[in-house]
Amino acid sequence: MATWTTLLLTALLACGDKDGGDDTGPGDGGADGGADGGTDGGGGDGGTQVVDQDSDGYPRGNDCDDDNPDVHPGADEVCNDIDDDCDGVTDQDALDRITLYADADEDGYGNPLSTLTACPGDLPPGYVTDNQDCRDSDPAVNPTGDEVCDDANLDEDCDGLREDDDDSTDRLTMTTFFADNDQDGFGDPSTLVQGCDAGGTRSLNELDCDDTDDSVGPDSSCAPFDGVWTGAVDFEVSAVYGYSGDCTDTGSVLISDQSSTQVSGTVVCNWYGSGYTYMPVNVTLVGSIDYPWGVSGYFTDQNDWFYVDDWQTEFTGEFSEDGSTLVLELAAARDDLFGSYDVSLEGTWTLEP
Repeated sequence: MATWTTLLLTALLACGDKDGGDDTGPGDGGADGGADGGTDGGGGDGGTQVVDQDSDGYPRGNDCDDDNPDVHPGADEVCNDIDDDCDGVTDQDALDRITLYADADEDGYGNPLSTLTACPGDLPPGYVTDNQDCRDSDPAVNPTGDEVCDDANLDEDCDGLREDDDDSTDRLTMTTFFADNDQDGFGDPSTLVQGCDAGGTRSLNELDCDDTDDSVGPDSSCAPFDGVWTGAVDFEVSAVYGYSGDCTDTGSVLISDQSSTQVSGTVVCNWYGSGYTYMPVNVTLVGSIDYPWGVSGYFTDQNDWFYVDDWQTEFTGEFSEDGSTLVLELAAARDDLFGSYDVSLEGTWTLEP
C-alpha cells in the first residue's frame, strides 16, 4: 500500500513539473513580449526624445554638426573652413582673422589707411601684413628708403622726419650754404654748412657782419652791394605825345656806401612811337640803400616827361636773397602837359665783376 502511494505521489510530482515547465513557456513568451514591448516602446518614445550625439549641449536639429562637439551655436568661429558657430557663414567672423594692408606700389609695405581682414592662409594679391608705408604710390618710399634732399620734401624712410630734420639724410644730396648761427637771415662768409634747404642756421647769402648778433646784418661796415650794377631794362611807354610803345635797353646803377648819394645811375631807352618819331626816354635814378635788402629813391627824366619842377617820382629796388641780383621797378603817370600818359620800368641788375 505504501509502495503504491509513493509511486502515485512521484507520478503527480512529475506531472506537476511538466506543467510548471509549460507554464514557463508562456512566461518566457511574456518576457519576450516584455522585451519586444520594451523595444517597441523605445521606438515609440524616439519621436520625442532629445538626441545630442556629440554631447555638446545642443540637440540634433539645432546643432549643424552633431558629430563634432566643437561645432554648435555660440562656438568660437576660427579659420578652418568649418562653420563653427552654425551661423551659415564659414570663417567670416573668425577670431584669428588678421588685418591686411594694400600695397599699391608693391614694395612690401602696406598703406595703413587701406585695409581688409582675411584668414592667415588666404593672403589676397596686392595686400601685405606690414602697414608702415607712408607713401604707397612710390616704391622708393618706405621704412627701408634712403632719405635724400628733394624738391618734393618727401619722408623717404617714413620715420616722420624730413631732409634737414633727419640725421640719416644722404649728405651727398645736400647743398653748401653759409652758416647763419644767429638766424637773422644773413650768412657768415667764413663758415660753410651743408643742408637741403636755406633757413634756420643756413643762408644763401654771405652778408652778415656779425653772425653772433641777430640785430646786426649787412651795413656800412660790411656792405656787399658796393659797385656798378648793370642789366637789361624793359620800358613800356603809353601815350607820350600820343604814341605808345616799348623797348629793351641797358643801363647801369652805381651803389656805394662811400658817397652821400648811395644809389645813382642813368637808363636810356630809345624807341620809335608807331614808327613816326624818335622817342628817347632818359631816366636818372637818385636814391639810397635800404638795409638789408633794398634801395629806394626818385628818378628824373631828361625831357621832363615825368619830372616837372619839384615833382619827384619814386622807384624801388630789392636784392635777391643771395645778394647777386637787384630788381628795380618804377612807374609814373601824368595828366597834364601832353595829356594822360604813363611809363613803367622793370629790370634785373647784376653786380659787375
